[in-house]
Amino acid sequence: MGWLFGHGQTRAQLIARLTRNEEHNGVTRRCLRHCTSGNVLWTVWEVERAGFAPMRFIGCDLLAWDKTCAGWGYKDMCEQMEPLYYSCPLAYLDMVPPVAPAWREQVRAWHTARSRPLSAGDVLTLSGLSIKEAVVVSRHHRSWIVESGGRLFRFPPRLFRHIVGQRPADKCGPQHGG
Repeated sequence: MGWLFGHGQTRAQLIARLTRNEEHNGVTRRCLRHCTSGNVLWTVWEVERAGFAPMRFIGCDLLAWDKTCAGWGYKDMCEQMEPLYYSCPLAYLDMVPPVAPAWREQVRAWHTARSRPLSAGDVLTLSGLSIKEAVVVSRHHRSWIVESGGRLFRFPPRLFRHIVGQRPADKCGPQHGG
């Protein structure tokens, strides 16, 4: 699927339109919950049709600004498509029957990784990044600053999933004095 943009549409207008309840030809679609995480809109939908049990699903809309039309647009997905985005609120998983168990595991892992406590001096072992080991230096707003190979890097919570090992500075092995 592609992207759909509205000329001059604000982000707030787009979100209001994407979360609007609708009824058409005897089918009612209600947005039970919604929130944004950066430019990802997460929704829980309930669809009802006479004679059928209500159906619920998790929606994932990517939001973006397009300067050509000077408006916001979206690309819609749902859990069944197993989007490569994992910031879906955990409460939403409890509201909807599972459709993509592997994706839900990634969502839970993403939340676990983001809640990982870090402290200055911690040594991180990393996987899936060009840096294999880094030392936590300090915190800057929501990101951490880490040092590796004599260089400083920002390490935002979205990268926490790459941490495969963590040890406090005092457990790094013998200290060499001079």
